Amino acid sequence: MSRVAKGCVEQLPSGSWRARVYAGVDPITKREIRLKATAKTEQQAHIELGRLLKEASEGRTPESDATVARLLDEYVAIAPWDVSTRQTNEGFIRRTIKPALGHLEVRKVRGPILDQLYSRLKRCGNLSCTGRPFTEHRNVPSLVINPRDRRPPWQQVTRILTEAIQSGVLAAGDELPSITELSARQGLGTGVIRHALAALAEDGLIIVQHGRPAVVAGDPSAGPRPSRKRPGPGHDCHLAGCRPHVCHPMKPSTIRGIHSILSGAFAAAKRWEWTERNPAESAKPPTTTRKSVQATSPEGVAKVIAEARANSTALGLYPWLVVITGVRRGELCRLQICDIDLDRGVVHVAFRV
Repeated sequence: MSRVAKGCVEQLPSGSWRARVYAGVDPITKREIRLKATAKTEQQAHIELGRLLKEASEGRTPESDATVARLLDEYVAIAPWDVSTRQTNEGFIRRTIKPALGHLEVRKVRGPILDQLYSRLKRCGNLSCTGRPFTEHRNVPSLVINPRDRRPPWQQVTRILTEAIQSGVLAAGDELPSITELSARQGLGTGVIRHALAALAEDGLIIVQHGRPAVVAGDPSAGPRPSRKRPGPGHDCHLAGCRPHVCHPMKPSTIRGIHSILSGAFAAAKRWEWTERNPAESAKPPTTTRKSVQATSPEGVAKVIAEARANSTALGLYPWLVVITGVRRGELCRLQICDIDLDRGVVHVAFRV
């Protein structure tokens, strides 16, 4: 026997009218599903009630209050990205998209909102920049080593930074100065700083990536878009590494990458019936111009391989393999003898974790 949806119309204290429909229980979260719609008049509310009852009877339970942050979390899990692209896109989501749009409801995002975001990023990649000079404060605490403490210095530094993160002084998404900068400003050895950061990363308090500053772990989209931080009492800008802000505009290709992420996420939201439109379709990311690169002629390639072989057989083997296989430089350098089957003439190229 099919379930019959139930609903009602009620007047709000503001004078508006609201239609409510009970649509069952979510099979995953086990929470009740209640569809709501607000109207200015009672007649419009009854029309909305009929629409909601139809949606509930058809089994449609649109996520009317889902945020962009939640959409991105759901989309990242199913996005068809390769390993390197996933790491890059997750960085864009964590550093830029969630802080800027994460708090907005999916159904309320429109093309002009995305156009405004792209325009801001073209001027400066820092979302708190308004075009006026300001100081980029870092709430890094003073890493003072207590000589009477029996714990080694790296454990003391780890404890100080842990307390700063747990107390909210260092918030999710905050970047820490580099090991070299922290060592120079705080007067500590690089080994002490490196050991402390490794311990924090192991505890899941910070995220460390090669070639990038360490970042405090967590979701930076819990609140509205970031604003300029004001240091607390006793703050020392020299020790923390505070510096005047310098605008660094995002490259058009980078903004187009962000647009691609949003376009895929909102397309998924439309398929899932979280929203009726894809706002990325009406937004316009900046255009990019590619420099034309003239391909080397086959005669030129053969000459390079011949010159390399004349100097070294091993050196000549490298460009020859690049030409006949078409693999990337990194993929070729990663090849091992077990990846080559001379009997069948097969070279196996695959990603290894």
